Amino acid sequence: MNQIEKITNAAMNGDMPTIQEILNENPDLVNTFSQDGWTPLHLASYFGKEEAARLLLSLGADIHARAKNSNENMPLHAAVANKQVKLVELLIKNGADINAKQSGGWTSLHEAALLGNTEIVELLIKEGANIQLRKDDEKTPLDIALEKEQSEVVNLIKQHINTAS
Repeated sequence: MNQIEKITNAAMNGDMPTIQEILNENPDLVNTFSQDGWTPLHLASYFGKEEAARLLLSLGADIHARAKNSNENMPLHAAVANKQVKLVELLIKNGADINAKQSGGWTSLHEAALLGNTEIVELLIKEGANIQLRKDDEKTPLDIALEKEQSEVVNLIKQHINTAS
C-alpha cells in the first residue's frame, strides 16, 4: 500500500496515529486525492470521522477542495450526502462555503432536501444557506423536497420562505 492509499484509508477509518505519522513525514499528502478523487478530508467527512477531520483541518486540509471525479463536490457535500450532522457543523464552523455548488448545480441544501434530513436542512438554513439557489435544471431545494415527497423538509423550507418575505 502506498502513502496515498494509507492516508486515505486512515482518514476513512479515523486512524489518528496513522494520519499524524504520514503527515509528519509528508505534509503535502493532507490534500492528496484518492483513486475515487476525494481528499482525506472528504473521506473523513463522509464517514463521520470528526476527530480525523479536526486533525486534517489543523494540518492544512483544504476545506474548499473539489473532488476530482464527476461529482466535483467539496467535503461539506460529502458530509451532507452521508447525513453526518457533526461533520456538517464542524465544516461550517471552519469556513466551508455553505452555498457551494457541485456538479449539476447541487448545493448541500439540495442534497439534504433530497435525503429528507430535516436536522441538516435546519442547520444549513440557520447558518445562511440560500434557499432560492437553483440547480442547473432550475430546481430549488423546495422543488427537490416536493418531488421526493419529503413533507417535513417542504414545511421547514416553506416556513423559512414565509419568515424571509
